[in-house]
Amino acid sequence: RFSHTFPSQIKRMGFLALVLISTSAAALDPTVRLYNNVEMPMVGAGTWQYDSDTAYNSVVSALKLGYTHIDTANDYGNQDGVGRALAGRNRSSYFLTTKIPGCKVNPLNPGACYKDAHKALAQDMSLLGVDYVDLMLVHFPPLVGGCGGQNCKAMQAQWRAVEEMYKNKTARAIGVSNFCQSCFECLNATQTILPMVNQVAYHIGMGPDPEGLFSYAKKLGVVMQAYSPLGNGSPDLIHGDLTTAIGAKYNKSSVQVALKWVAQHGIPLLTKSTSEQYLADDIAIFDFELSQEEMTKLDAQTSPSGRPSFTCKA
Repeated sequence: RFSHTFPSQIKRMGFLALVLISTSAAALDPTVRLYNNVEMPMVGAGTWQYDSDTAYNSVVSALKLGYTHIDTANDYGNQDGVGRALAGRNRSSYFLTTKIPGCKVNPLNPGACYKDAHKALAQDMSLLGVDYVDLMLVHFPPLVGGCGGQNCKAMQAQWRAVEEMYKNKTARAIGVSNFCQSCFECLNATQTILPMVNQVAYHIGMGPDPEGLFSYAKKLGVVMQAYSPLGNGSPDLIHGDLTTAIGAKYNKSSVQVALKWVAQHGIPLLTKSTSEQYLADDIAIFDFELSQEEMTKLDAQTSPSGRPSFTCKA
């Protein structure tokens, strides 16, 4: 198997960025409010490593089970399958996230990155069969050389294309993925719109604030979102002693405890499965609360280890 409730108000650049998590007792999947007031569901169904048909079946199952957030990406090669699963559904009934690749031109050229971004944006919309997405992310910063120098200029050009998508109302919110502090500092020099989300790896074993990135984002008003909340299927989280023992207290599985730890830190998360039972279990994490003692023990766990970004650090 591979597959909050606290508000914070942050002032930045003269505006008030408000991060609020809805905790309606009737809500199967609460939401987090981005600084532009878009509500994003706390749990999303991911499609990484799925081909088009598998993505189609997984998304259909997720929607049937009450998921309202679906996550895909240009690089996943399955957006046509996701689009088929969403076809004919009320567009306002689901929250759709997709991504464009980071600049891949070698050597990196700002003009080429800008054009490639628009090309990928158009391809995403066509494959998904939608007029807009709820969240568009830049999937990763440049894979070689970090976020400074010429790479920075290319990233700034790419982000300008994403900002244009937001201004044209083709995306209700925009953000990044796998970005570290230096990447934000690069964008900050020229951006007109601050990224609203940063989607990164986050799970038990990394501590509550790995590399200081989460506290950094909080100061900016950027919502962090977790992918791989189970550490890519780590045995420590699938059936670990600590998570299993805590789960027994609440009649929950080790996996549900691992996911709850992420959500209880106020971090939206993505999970994935081709099993309807696993999908149902993964979203059933809002009917119990971990104690402060349990959270402290889970915060201190050091396995499985991990880093928020596979491409950069600080």
